[in-house]
Amino acid sequence: KTLFPFSLREKDFPRHICVTGMSGSGKTTFAINLLKNFVKRDKPFLVFDWKKSFRPLLKEDASIMCFTIGNEGVSNLFKTNINRPPKGVSPKEWINALCDLLTESFNVSFGVHKILLETLDEIFLGWGVYEGSNLFPNWEHVKKMLEIKSKEAKGRESGWYESALRVATVLTFGDFGKVINYDGKKSLSIEDLFTKKAIFELNSLSNIEKKFFCEYVLTYIYKLKKAGADRASEEFNHAILVDEAHNIFLKKNTNFMTESVTDMIYREMREYGTGLICLDQHASKLSDTVIGNSACHVAFQQQLPQDLDEISSLMQLKDKKEIFTQLPVGSAIVKLSERYTSPFLIKVPFNELRNENLEDTKIKNKMDCVIKGIEVEKNDPEFKKALLGEPQKKAMKRVKIIPHASEEFFIGKTLTKTQEVLFEFVLSKLRANRKLVEIERLLDSGIHSGYYTKKDVLIVMNKALEEAFRKTFKKNPCENKPFSEEIRSKDFPKDLLAEEMDLVNFLLLNPENEFSTVEIYRHVGFSPRKGNIIKNKLLEKGIIKTMEERNTKGWKKLIRLEDSYSNNSNTLSVKN
Repeated sequence: KTLFPFSLREKDFPRHICVTGMSGSGKTTFAINLLKNFVKRDKPFLVFDWKKSFRPLLKEDASIMCFTIGNEGVSNLFKTNINRPPKGVSPKEWINALCDLLTESFNVSFGVHKILLETLDEIFLGWGVYEGSNLFPNWEHVKKMLEIKSKEAKGRESGWYESALRVATVLTFGDFGKVINYDGKKSLSIEDLFTKKAIFELNSLSNIEKKFFCEYVLTYIYKLKKAGADRASEEFNHAILVDEAHNIFLKKNTNFMTESVTDMIYREMREYGTGLICLDQHASKLSDTVIGNSACHVAFQQQLPQDLDEISSLMQLKDKKEIFTQLPVGSAIVKLSERYTSPFLIKVPFNELRNENLEDTKIKNKMDCVIKGIEVEKNDPEFKKALLGEPQKKAMKRVKIIPHASEEFFIGKTLTKTQEVLFEFVLSKLRANRKLVEIERLLDSGIHSGYYTKKDVLIVMNKALEEAFRKTFKKNPCENKPFSEEIRSKDFPKDLLAEEMDLVNFLLLNPENEFSTVEIYRHVGFSPRKGNIIKNKLLEKGIIKTMEERNTKGWKKLIRLEDSYSNNSNTLSVKN
């Protein structure tokens, strides 16, 4: 019988979670439920998605980013130079780690490791990296150096160079080569994504490319955290979900190291507040490090005898291993160290997102806007500096606190410091002949940075519209005739709530928008549930109306102001 809800505490995640079970048993649904809870609590996470299973999460939270690694036609926007070390890590330490990683990922010999290490060291020296240069060679340069050196190689070294060149060829081939050998202005580093929610879709890559990319990112994060100025903390601050985990944490002997790089990362990552969540169909294929260092094991239905032996022994149910073959879809047995002395049964609720689908075109359009926002944040430091102003603590010392004063939101003549900076940014783009719609999308894409809000964007765009109208009026003056009664609009009721005003202001500024109701709620900053409540209140008051429009995919519901209000040019503000 059902007893009570099962949940995990934040401090359970840094001790890692291992989820196993045959295909279709409920692993992905369980993982989606976990990630939805991270979204609710605004916890950053990174997902290695091997089969495009997690992209429906973008419907849950617009700030989630989805990178289709190696698929240039959709969102191959994560581009970096793998030779560039994490912040705080010396170049020599990094090329050692990188060569260990390449040796493990490509399963080559210690001789190839030696060739790669010597070549990277030589080319770093030639580029002045050890002397402080910020220019780093990529693997196109390394490949050329290997080709030159291989001509002089003899005996065993000749074979090593041949293997090293095969590695370099994989690292420079096709769209994947563009991902890991880019060092231009639009490059992204792991640091850029570390405080955000991101999904890496790997289905376009070959198995060896998938394996190397995952191991590279894990190694980069580990080295970055280890070199960080902050003390090691076990407080949960970031989650990494690895699908098809046996490809990264495989139970096998390493060539020349006592322990694989990824196993070492799995053991030590908990010290830095990062929780790893491993999903796999076969418990018997996972390394002993993963099995032995996961404080929480979630076992769905198993059928393979080796898996049954592994998981029943782990759960201390060796004499009842048949239980795992009889579990229905969505049910799992959990062993949670410290909190419960015995394993117990849970039922995972089905999530509608599991059956949702998100087209490539929507991913592409969304991610193009997101990357533009990151570029503004990274490549326009003066804009960012002006936007941030002085540090918050310093500013608070001279701010007079008025007890019981409520926050006011004005769309009027007075702009805050942040809004002034945004307004200047809008004017500069207008002078560059950018359209207002494009500028608004660009500002919207930067909201996730936290430096300004959707309200700030609405205020600034309204101000820009007023300026544009004023200039047009001066150029083309018209006769001063009174408006006819037919087009005179009503004044809005004075008892509107602040949230109702937000929606009304959006409709005033976007009278002919083609957004769906959910998209409008997202622009204004409402959840679907809250947005429906506000919409229904405004419908009752006769201020808005809903319309249905037919398109190629069926009927689409639109929200418009009632005709008697649609010509009102005054936006609303909250006043005491």
